[in-house]
Amino acid sequence: MEQKHQLLLDTARRLIRRGAYPHLSKLLSKIHPADIAHLFRYLDLKEQRILFNLIEDPETSAYVLSELDHGTGAQLLEQIDRETITEVLQEMPYDDAVDIIRNMPDELAEEILNIMQDEDSTEIEQLLSYDEDSAGGIMSTEIFSLREEMSVQEAIEALQQAEDVEMVFYLYVTDEYNHLVGVLSLRQLLTVPPQTRLKDIMTRDVIRVTTDTDQEEVAHLVARYNILAIPVVDDSNKLMGIVTVDDVIDVMREEATEDIFKMAGASEEELL
Repeated sequence: MEQKHQLLLDTARRLIRRGAYPHLSKLLSKIHPADIAHLFRYLDLKEQRILFNLIEDPETSAYVLSELDHGTGAQLLEQIDRETITEVLQEMPYDDAVDIIRNMPDELAEEILNIMQDEDSTEIEQLLSYDEDSAGGIMSTEIFSLREEMSVQEAIEALQQAEDVEMVFYLYVTDEYNHLVGVLSLRQLLTVPPQTRLKDIMTRDVIRVTTDTDQEEVAHLVARYNILAIPVVDDSNKLMGIVTVDDVIDVMREEATEDIFKMAGASEEELL
């Protein structure tokens, strides 16, 4: 552990032991969310609960939860009031929120979905309908796509105005029925005349997966083709979401852990 993180960890534990929660809360307000998330990896559940309850900013809480395993995230949320749970989950990407809701007791999960705004609840319920080990279960639905008839200038303007979307590694192009028909890089967009139509410069051969593709196969494709994201379509080729490389890393970590347990002779029940 880096010296900075070790110092933060020692300080946090000392303040927890002393019950100096106002000081701890003040410390957390000055630490980058990534550093707070890093601390949580070295704390036991009791310490995590104390620290989590002292985070005042829902966006920071959401960041921390996104960095923890989903079971621990669910346990941390279960102890706080329902409105705050909802507020934190609404700050998270839908795919991360779904993973945490899957780990909650059914009654609580249903209660939270009922409290959440209609738009958020609909998106999350859709993701919950997919198998959790499939592309649909790990994809983000907050995607940025462009219509094939758009000009390069219109596409750049749309990109500049885009908000609340997953990291734009590639620009996916769709037809009027939202079918995936092509892909562009940002470089392509910036090196052609502004009136050029996207359909005239896009790559039509798009590496894609369907919502029911197993997450291991998704990870293999990302690794094989050395890409940062892969689009997810339904059976009719409609663009449904995107799986990014950070999701794939999580999948690889899960699969590696399972393989280690199996090599050690652990039963299937012990993995759950």
